[in-house]
Amino acid sequence: MMTFFPVPYKDELLYSVLARYHIRSGNVSIKATQKDVYGTDSITAIMDLPSHIYRIMENLPVGHHYTPEYLITNHTLYPFYAAFLPPDRAAKVKESMIGDNGGSIYNRIGLMASSIKLNQFFKFCPQCVEEEMNNLGELYWHRIHQIPGILVCPDHKTPLYDSQVPVRGYNKHDYRLAATETCKIITWESNYTDKTMEKVINITEDIKFLLSNNVAGI
Repeated sequence: MMTFFPVPYKDELLYSVLARYHIRSGNVSIKATQKDVYGTDSITAIMDLPSHIYRIMENLPVGHHYTPEYLITNHTLYPFYAAFLPPDRAAKVKESMIGDNGGSIYNRIGLMASSIKLNQFFKFCPQCVEEEMNNLGELYWHRIHQIPGILVCPDHKTPLYDSQVPVRGYNKHDYRLAATETCKIITWESNYTDKTMEKVINITEDIKFLLSNNVAGI
């Protein structure tokens, strides 16, 4: 069981909250953190649509006010994908996220058969990095920055960059923290034309709306 739980920042991924928990807990191994969070050390760390959330609920500190719905709606990519699904399928995806049936989530959403290229690395906004280090003393992974197709930060209207943290392809149980060492601009993004920038900003604003409003009603 967790003796504390980091307060999630605005639009922070649940994955990122758990990465901050791991560092603050003082646990040497990720297996110890997994046991704190889930009661078992065999759960895969998923960035976008995590499952086993009921296990997190069971291990949160006494007196917490979180619900599965709150974490799913505010700190996962569920609201984005659910907006494009029939209500019954969206409801089943949410059930799978709360429960232990995480293996069915990507199939239900259609990502397995999709031609959309998923991000290979966590993305970050350099201006967000600077502001967070000044105001919070730490960084976190923003939810909207990780949605495939998002090219600019909705707050600063500036291009996003790949961090040095892969979304997949490393220890599948590990939670990787956003940090200044891994959120450095390695290669500059090509400059967008004004017309292109206008379009990508519009797309970003539309997706921000989907994340902020329960469009699916589920």
